[in-house]
Amino acid sequence: MGCLFGQYQYSAIVSGESLQSLLSAALSNSPHALLIFCCDESLKNHTFLDPILTSLQVPVFGGVFPAIILEGKVFEKGIIVLPIMTPVEVKVFENLKNAPTSTFDLTNELPNSESAIVLIDGLSRNIDFALNLIFEHYGKKLKVFGGGAGSLSFEQNPCLFSNQGLLTDAMLVAFMQIPWDLAVGHGWEVLQGPFLANEVDDNKIIQLNFQPALEVYENVIKDFENKLFAEHDFFELAKIYPFGIQRLDDDILVRDPVSVEQTSLLCVGKVPENTMLYILKGQNSNLVKAAVDSVESSITTNFNGQGLLFNCVSRQLFLENEFESELQGIASAMGNSELIGALVLGEVASGESGAIHFHNKTAITATTKTFPILTKELD
Repeated sequence: MGCLFGQYQYSAIVSGESLQSLLSAALSNSPHALLIFCCDESLKNHTFLDPILTSLQVPVFGGVFPAIILEGKVFEKGIIVLPIMTPVEVKVFENLKNAPTSTFDLTNELPNSESAIVLIDGLSRNIDFALNLIFEHYGKKLKVFGGGAGSLSFEQNPCLFSNQGLLTDAMLVAFMQIPWDLAVGHGWEVLQGPFLANEVDDNKIIQLNFQPALEVYENVIKDFENKLFAEHDFFELAKIYPFGIQRLDDDILVRDPVSVEQTSLLCVGKVPENTMLYILKGQNSNLVKAAVDSVESSITTNFNGQGLLFNCVSRQLFLENEFESELQGIASAMGNSELIGALVLGEVASGESGAIHFHNKTAITATTKTFPILTKELD
């Protein structure tokens, strides 16, 4: 029996030389694939990446994120290379903006896949459409989790690592034959609503209750904060008051408004037309408890395995100093097992019904136990 991940390789400096060194160390144990998490702050120049990525002889997938999580701590600089010691098949889907008119080849070449890690450009359109294609093809038999790559500048730039190089407006699906247990928790509560989202355009809320969305949203915040967007940074206020979509099959799905376009609100993730939206508010203690409780209820006692955490970056910005308590609580619930992950722009997880949801402001913890090591045949 063995672990899914080999020894991780980390460097605070991101350059062609440092990446080559990390890759050499990670490849020394002949992994089946490589997973890379990189901090956006450390990748101002990415021209050196494509020649390195395209030369790799094993599948590689990963993303550029606002921050990475290593041994339960947040790092805003640096890069992690994580060897994967089980077979992985990575599918690449590009041009998400044209997803409704494109043909995605979902033929899985890895037999008996039980799970898939999805990394996606968090600032793309049609994210929910692409995730639904996966669910329609594989149904409940495939457990899916992951997160959105990108920058807190909310400018869309190349952000996904692949054997084709660094990609933008794309989705990576890494199929695996091992099972994972998923813990999904957010802790946000209804403040006011519902409001009818009578006019939307994918991730853009144009009207609420047949009025300009920004006007309705600002009036609610003014009642509780006595603050106007004209006098404050939009995201600094909006991160406190996300939207919630009530679902029949699961808990409230959170949507994060991140910017304004005239009188419309731009969110991370799609808002269905004519759905009922709530404006939410959270208390730090409730958010931390929800994330930790979800992990405690999803794994057995005496857990012996490893975990990946995809936690929303705006959740960290909201919790501030108490975010460390959330990470410590999750690690403790896992028996202080090694916890690696990223702060992401949107979180991906299969729901109770099997449908794959794109969350905001939510903690997604995926855990896997030890499994039989499969020897990789060298060329």
